[in-house]
Amino acid sequence: MPYSTPRPPAPNGPGTCPDCNARVLWCLTDKNRQQLAVDPAEDPTGNQAVRIDTSGIYWTRQLSKARPAVEQREVLRRPHIASCRIARQRAAARRRTPGRVRTGVRPVRWQR
Repeated sequence: MPYSTPRPPAPNGPGTCPDCNARVLWCLTDKNRQQLAVDPAEDPTGNQAVRIDTSGIYWTRQLSKARPAVEQREVLRRPHIASCRIARQRAAARRRTPGRVRTGVRPVRWQR
């Protein structure tokens, strides 16, 4: 039985967007530890509070009613999907699943 190849480590920190090749920061979300691309420039209108822990890992959390303000050592930034045109198109296409698209109306009995 062959050994499975290990997965490469998840990118964290400065990197590039795979869609538009723009500079982004790869962060882990506090809530469920998913990867999220964030624009590297600080933005006071952003909704992501980004911080770096002592081991150099970038973490992000979305501002909420429970924690609406930036805490110590956090910086406001915007998620990259808000500025990446290609990623927004891909997300919109994912929402339009074939089950939701209306292809026609089933005829009633007298129309057959």
